[in-house]
Amino acid sequence: MRVLIVEDEMAIALDIEAMVLADGHEVIGLARTEKEALELAPEAEIALVDIRLADGLSGPKLARKLLKGFDIAVIYVTGNPEVALDSGADGVAVVSKPQTPEKILEAIHLAAAWRNGRTLRASQHATNLEDST
Repeated sequence: MRVLIVEDEMAIALDIEAMVLADGHEVIGLARTEKEALELAPEAEIALVDIRLADGLSGPKLARKLLKGFDIAVIYVTGNPEVALDSGADGVAVVSKPQTPEKILEAIHLAAAWRNGRTLRASQHATNLEDST
């Protein structure tokens, strides 16, 4: 899977990047701001998004933009999982900090399955439309 990491703390971003790469996924970029994330998003299949970013943007607001504009699954990474859940965020999974390889990889596998299932349903829907002619 092609993964975008949106995290304003570089040490955490690099730690997550190492976990993702070790599992054989491709990291398409590390974004620290909304602008960087939106520039990299067209190449990503999954975005790992910090719930609070330094540029004042909230992870859920960015996630809504990503989900609206791109075919991407969003995973939140946060020190306070309740914030993600209370915000009504539309993520596939929430990983609490400190993140571990097991938590990150389980979330990525869940997001990949969600994304693949959504793609399969869209493909089946297209097939059903073709059959109804």
